[in-house]
Amino acid sequence: NLLTEEMIMRVTAILASPRKSGNCDILIDEAIRGAEENGAEVIKYYLDDLNMEPCHACGHCGDGIDCITQDDAVEVIESLLESDNIILATPIYFGQMTAQAKILVDRFYSVFTNPQKSFNGNALLMYTHGMPEGGLNDSIEFINGLFGTLGWNVTSLDVGEVLEPGDVKEQENKLKEAYEAGKAL
Repeated sequence: NLLTEEMIMRVTAILASPRKSGNCDILIDEAIRGAEENGAEVIKYYLDDLNMEPCHACGHCGDGIDCITQDDAVEVIESLLESDNIILATPIYFGQMTAQAKILVDRFYSVFTNPQKSFNGNALLMYTHGMPEGGLNDSIEFINGLFGTLGWNVTSLDVGEVLEPGDVKEQENKLKEAYEAGKAL
């Protein structure tokens, strides 16, 4: 049924951590569980498994031409364009999202400058780091602002004091927040 198909919420979930089964993966799975329990169709990408080149600043996208670099980033970006919402989980390394996330975000230039494309919907951005919660507010605000500028309504979850894989399991309140935020998408 076409009407039923149109009513299904689509979510693209992106794990930007190079570590599978780590804290970000645990958090994103909780958010996905919440979204799926709310009827969403979710596709999940592990950026570290993908072949993505950086933006080459050729400028073709500004002329309404799709990105000329045809790699796995194109698939992720197309999924984002077709989705109602995004979930991104990244550790904060040296005050910034991971290199894997940064490569993808730099490729968002192909949407940002293309007059025929735009991102929209909600973005749930989840951050893990070793500092106390709130200790990296400047970094988180910068990344949130970037995603807001790209067209998403941003909600974020700051999960501090996670140094070793699985540490987040000890923060049941953060796991519940991730689940509830996914369900609210």
